[in-house]
Amino acid sequence: MHRLRALALVAALAPAAAEPPARGLSITVSPACCAITFTAYVLGIFPIEGRFAAFTGRIERAAAGGPARAEARIEAASLALDGGPIEADVKAPHFLDVARHPLILFAAEADGMANRLTGILTIKGVSLPVTLALDARDGRVTAEASISRSAYGITARPVLAGDTIRIRVIAPLPR
Repeated sequence: MHRLRALALVAALAPAAAEPPARGLSITVSPACCAITFTAYVLGIFPIEGRFAAFTGRIERAAAGGPARAEARIEAASLALDGGPIEADVKAPHFLDVARHPLILFAAEADGMANRLTGILTIKGVSLPVTLALDARDGRVTAEASISRSAYGITARPVLAGDTIRIRVIAPLPR
C-alpha cells in the first residue's frame, strides 16, 4: 500500500548482488519485470494477499559501492486483493482514498551497499520513514518492510482489519 514502487528500486542495492559495474548502474522498475505485493491481516491473524498492477521506479548508483538512490510511484487504484469483495472498500475514502490520493510514493538515498535501505514512504498524504530489509538470492532481490496502517491515518475497521501491513518488492538482479 505504501509507495511500494520505490521498494523494487532498492533491490539492486543488496549486498549479495553481483559485482556492480564501475561506470554505475541504472535500473527501471515496472510491472514487466517486478512485483509489489503486500499482506494484510483480517482480525490481525488471517492473511489476505494483495498486489499493485501499475507502478514505475528507478534505482541508480553512481559507481561500484557508491551512493545510491531509489524512487517509486505506485498507482493506488491498481491495488488488487485476493479477497475480492473488500477491494472496493480498501480503495474507498476510509482506507486508501484512491480518488484523493492516487499515488503511493517511496524515495531513498543510501551510501554504499547494505542489507537495509531507509527511505520515506508516502501513503494517503502522510510521509514516514520506512526501512526495507534486502535479501538477494537466486537472481532476484526482495525488499520487505512492515508498516502500521494507522500511522498513515488509515484507521477504519480496527477490529476487523489488523494494523500491520507487510510489503514486498521483488525485482531481478542486474547481470
